[in-house]
Amino acid sequence: MEVIIIGTDPPCPRCKETYERMRKLVQEIDCVISVKKIVYSSEEAQNFGKVGTAHEVAQWAGINIDWDRVHELAEGEWTQELDDLLMPLKEKAEQESWLMTPVVVINGEVVHFGQVPEVNEIRSWIIERKD
Repeated sequence: MEVIIIGTDPPCPRCKETYERMRKLVQEIDCVISVKKIVYSSEEAQNFGKVGTAHEVAQWAGINIDWDRVHELAEGEWTQELDDLLMPLKEKAEQESWLMTPVVVINGEVVHFGQVPEVNEIRSWIIERKD
């Protein structure tokens, strides 16, 4: 099984938390799983669709966000408040068929994007695709 986390470089707190959750869960599950990170702007990432950061999605959609608060939150570790603040962008990306970082791809299929996934979600994705 191959898992790809598409995010920023250096990773933002949301991309970092997504990768760490995936990595920890992979260690718990009895299955051979390759986990790699790729940068959202790479050709490989763009093959999955129009991928952008929250800032880019805001620009594409013309949505105003409290960027001062986003930057303040992004200076530390991931918090649910950060995902909540960016939720209007995730929703717009979904409506427009865009992908917003972080993006989780399993075996070539985009299974999640735009926010940090819950551990139970990750577990179910892996179990569903396990041999």
